[in-house]
Amino acid sequence: MSDLSGLPGTAPANDDPTNTRAYRVAKTATIVLGILIMLAFLALVVGFILRLTGHRTSVEPAAEAPQIYQLRIGARITDMKVDAGHVILSIKTDQGQEIEIVDEESGRVVTRIVAPK
Repeated sequence: MSDLSGLPGTAPANDDPTNTRAYRVAKTATIVLGILIMLAFLALVVGFILRLTGHRTSVEPAAEAPQIYQLRIGARITDMKVDAGHVILSIKTDQGQEIEIVDEESGRVVTRIVAPK
């Protein structure tokens, strides 16, 4: 048998391959990437738990003052009902009948249905 340790690019048979620079860099990169994967998984689990329990991580804006709802000139309310946090208005205008659904808290018009004359 011939001794191949004299060839360029080969390590002598008695040297430890784990003692090379490339091995140490690869081992360090593997450990760092493993830690990053564990942190990402932990963040995913924490986010999932927060979503299930209903906790909010963002700051909610301050409540706005309710909008003032004003009918158009010549319009009048013919019927009004309250249902699930909304006020349903039947309105008669010069252009015809309308139904407007208004959010009870904010006073904003959620839906407007117009029936022409």
